[in-house]
Amino acid sequence: MTEELNDIKKQVQANQLQEAAQQIDHLLQQQPDFAELHFIQGQIFFKQQQWGRAINAYNRVLELEPNHPNAQSQIDMANSILGYFTPDMFNP
Repeated sequence: MTEELNDIKKQVQANQLQEAAQQIDHLLQQQPDFAELHFIQGQIFFKQQQWGRAINAYNRVLELEPNHPNAQSQIDMANSILGYFTPDMFNP
C-alpha cells in the first residue's frame, strides 16, 4: 500500500489528477476507512478547485483520524477561498 500511495502522490504533484483519482477511488473501495486515502482525494479535489468536495474529503479524514496534522488547515484554506468575496469589484 505504501508504494501505491507514493505513486499516487507523485501523480498528484505532476498534475496527473485523473489517473490519481481513479487509483484513489479503487483503493477507497477496498479500504474506505483509510484516512490518508481521503486526504489525498481531498488534495486532488483541491487542485481541481472542487472546494466542496475537497472539504468533504478532509472532513472524512477528521472523522477517521481527529488529530490528522493537515486536514483542518486544508479545510480552513478551502473555506477561505470560498469566503473570498469583494462586492466592490461587481458594483463599482
